[in-house]
Amino acid sequence: MKKLNDQLKKTNSYLTKASAKLDELKNSPPPSQLADVIMANLHEFSSDKQEVELMDFYSGKMVKVRLKPQQKPQDYAAQLYRKNKNRKLEWQQIEKTIENKEAFKMELEEQLVKLEQIHEFKGLKTFKKNEVPEKSILKTTTSLPFKTFEVEGFPVWVGKSSKDNDEMLRGFVHKDDIWLHARLVPGSHVVVKMKGHPTIPSVVLERAAELAAFYSKHKNETLAPVIYTEAKFVRKVKGSPAGSVKVDREKVIMVSPKGPDNEISTP
Repeated sequence: MKKLNDQLKKTNSYLTKASAKLDELKNSPPPSQLADVIMANLHEFSSDKQEVELMDFYSGKMVKVRLKPQQKPQDYAAQLYRKNKNRKLEWQQIEKTIENKEAFKMELEEQLVKLEQIHEFKGLKTFKKNEVPEKSILKTTTSLPFKTFEVEGFPVWVGKSSKDNDEMLRGFVHKDDIWLHARLVPGSHVVVKMKGHPTIPSVVLERAAELAAFYSKHKNETLAPVIYTEAKFVRKVKGSPAGSVKVDREKVIMVSPKGPDNEISTP
């Protein structure tokens, strides 16, 4: 019952945050508007300025634009345009995730009601044998070679060690999953599970990259490069050290290292 209640608490917390984010997406101005403002005021930026105040010609109000260290305003605007392009996809993904989480919440509540009606060991034994959802909920994850998180409904796995990185890649990853790793330094392999998702929203990719940078030697950098590609382009070379792989067709994304927080959850 404790494990079920813990799952219910996490699910309710996720639903609260996801609903708030969905409301924000529906009611906030599209990111392309801020990108337009930045591109129209490139002359306001200089090499020594990381924050400028600009007139938003859509709202008629002043807006502060803060750049990351060494980030160009054009690059930030391009990032906002990409985010705007993926906005509808992100919106739909959150709605789908909320729907799935609501169904999962109902399962948990049903399991708890059934458990409360059991008063003897025999009944508990039968319950554990027959209730498939309950068995999957109580399944231990301590033997898995990776930490598990969830970002906007996408499972994200982080290898626990060099040896575990190999095991995760060999036994748990699908060829269409997205694989990430901090560039040119030791670190954990990070995998975004893509089952049922044709594309990955930029917000999910960026958050996974932040985790990859955090769980690497880039952890204390202000800005770090992270490579990513589909898992089918990552392969282990026979005889190579643990955690070492050969990667083809990788792309690079620059992010600030960021560990787990309240914005992501463990499923």
